[in-house]
Parts: sequence; C-alpha cells; structure tokens
Amino acid sequence: QEGIIPPLVAMLRAFEENLQMLSAACVRNIALDGANKIALVESGVLPPLVALLSSINVGVQEQAAAALRVLSANTDNQTRIVEEGGLGGLIDLLRSDNKDVQEHACGALRNLSMRRDVSQKIGEEGALPYMIGLLRSPDERIQE
Repeated sequence: QEGIIPPLVAMLRAFEENLQMLSAACVRNIALDGANKIALVESGVLPPLVALLSSINVGVQEQAAAALRVLSANTDNQTRIVEEGGLGGLIDLLRSDNKDVQEHACGALRNLSMRRDVSQKIGEEGALPYMIGLLRSPDERIQE
C-alpha cells in the first residue's frame, strides 16, 4: 500500500472536489488498518486533509473529518494533527448543518481530547458550547 500513498496525497491537493472527496475517503479506509495510520501521516496526508476541512463542499468536509477521525485514534498522530492546525478546522465543523460532518468532527475531537494538553486547547478555542449543544442532538451518532 505504500506505493499508493504518494499519489493519494497528490490527489488530496487536486482542484476537483470529487477527487478530493474520494481521496479523503481512501485515506480513511486505508487508515482503518492500524499499521497504516502512522505511514499515512509520515507520507504527508495531514496538511491537505486539514486544508480540506475548510472546503465549501460538504462531502469534502465530511470525508476529510472522517479521515482525521480515524487517524486521530493513534496517539502518535494526535500531536501532529494539532500541530498541522486540525483542531481549529474540526471545531469550525461543529457548526455545520450536516449531521455527518458534525459526527466525524466530534469523533475526531473526542479522540484528540484524550490528551490533556489538547483537551485544554479545545476548551480555549471555544468548542465547548458547540459540543454541549450537540449533546442535545436527537442523533445518537453525534451524542457518542
């Protein structure tokens, strides 16, 4: 799978939104295998994934947040996601009207909050009111 990672990183930077969305979904799927989580991050997927969080395309946002959710399950990746600016982008997505985007952003933030220093930053960046509001969501996926 190492042979596909560099082209995948390049496709995350493509101008075509559909290609961005599909590439982010591929990253998510490849990252489901625990051994690939670090290899993906070391190959440079974080900068383009973090950039995709700001896309105006909801599908791109969803897949980028979903990929970061899976990657953030690895403790070594958590610091790197924060260093690349992922925290702010994920917090911004809490305000999305799309439930799937909210679910993946919440899931990634949950993983990142396992680190005390990151948990504090999440509070400092103003995420708590949005997260508390999402706890009231009728959607159980978001409440988790």
